[in-house]
Amino acid sequence: MPKQNLRVPFGYELPKEKDRERGTIWVYGSFEGYTQQDLLPLLELAEERHFAKLVFYPLHEETLRRMDKRQAEPYYRRVQELEALLEEADPFIDWTIERFEGKRKKYTPADTAFRFMEEKYKSPFFVYVTDEVARKLASYDGFEDWLTKVRLLVTGGGGDPVPALLAKHMNRWERV
Repeated sequence: MPKQNLRVPFGYELPKEKDRERGTIWVYGSFEGYTQQDLLPLLELAEERHFAKLVFYPLHEETLRRMDKRQAEPYYRRVQELEALLEEADPFIDWTIERFEGKRKKYTPADTAFRFMEEKYKSPFFVYVTDEVARKLASYDGFEDWLTKVRLLVTGGGGDPVPALLAKHMNRWERV
């Protein structure tokens, strides 16, 4: 096959529109009682930092029961409410609701969920969690390995002392 030479003006560079978008945010949580006021700061952050994709990962009731030892609304209801919120907000960023736990219909460890999303979505990865969920994740044995692969974006809190694991890896997370 013969080569084709292309002529371009001196100093021409390929457009870098896709280079601006980088990474994926995994929004990991229950989404119980989630409102437009909770969603808007997340969407602003995603647009401000030019993330390529926003992945919402609602936790199944069994996972929430093991994490918090409390009853939660049914999974399908929380997903429907989240979907309605997102359609109402109509964000410019590409978003999806990951229904992995809905298919499993049982407890899913954070490690399994993160491994699933790591294989499916484009890196670099950012995990957007509440302060309460960040504390729960920091208490798990295998989470230190994940802190080297992902960057935590933690909302809320601020007054409580930071868990030892998060204090050790201060450069891997930030409050937003």
